[in-house]
Amino acid sequence: MLTLCLNGKPAVRGFDNSLRPRLLFICRAEGVEAAIPRVMHKHDDRFELMFIRSGQGIYNIDGRSYQVKQGDLMLFNANVLHDEVPTASDDLLIYSCGVENLKVDGLPMNVLTTRAQTAMMSSGEHADEISQLFDQMWSHVSSKRVYSAEICNHLLNALLLITHGLWLENKPASATQDVILGQRIKDYIDDHYKDEMALSSITAALNMNQFYLAHVFKAYSGYSPKQYQTRRRIGEAQNILLSTDLGVTEVANAVGYDNVNNFHRIFHNLVGFPPARYKKFWLARQIKS
Repeated sequence: MLTLCLNGKPAVRGFDNSLRPRLLFICRAEGVEAAIPRVMHKHDDRFELMFIRSGQGIYNIDGRSYQVKQGDLMLFNANVLHDEVPTASDDLLIYSCGVENLKVDGLPMNVLTTRAQTAMMSSGEHADEISQLFDQMWSHVSSKRVYSAEICNHLLNALLLITHGLWLENKPASATQDVILGQRIKDYIDDHYKDEMALSSITAALNMNQFYLAHVFKAYSGYSPKQYQTRRRIGEAQNILLSTDLGVTEVANAVGYDNVNNFHRIFHNLVGFPPARYKKFWLARQIKS
């Protein structure tokens, strides 16, 4: 039997025709040693897509807490804060890729979805296809063969269109009052994270009951306001360590810590490495963060 299937005209427009998404990097995190927390941070110049091939973890994206598992996709839009805590296990395998020149109608550059939409979704029936696309991109980037970069960009476009289609098929639910309040609290802490900030000062600024505020934010983000502020500071410290030549004391001061020993202790507790060793570990492996 010979069967011919004609490809119809696109029912929904894809990405801006004047731009073409380009693969900046692809990262493969595998095994126990790769399960290094990347505390609260954001990327101003790119979009990132992550796929949990196997394993699990807890991720916080734009203040929302997500328990992720095998087959889940996560979107990290440009300028959106996120917190990555993969669970250390032998079967851990996570792919991620960085993308520039991503333009969707009506949205800023390198933003795939609106803030109202979830940042995590199961890949469902597309899991094998997405896994194969990541495998192929990894193979071509690693090989450095003729046309490898061009092939990767075509594979990336297919991956992004499949992903965007998944999100288009799942319309965002209306935000509840508690979600709106959670976002308000998060935005306030983000604006003042370097300052000394008591719970009472947040409640006064937002005109909310102290106990209700703490309850709403814990349910929204998975963290208490103080824990979120601490992770925000340490995440920014990770950024500074990896992108500048500042010493540990200067980094501590830059994110709001007057006592470098206190900064050193908190950083080690959250990341699993002291600051100087963390910088040496990541730069030696040339891993994009």
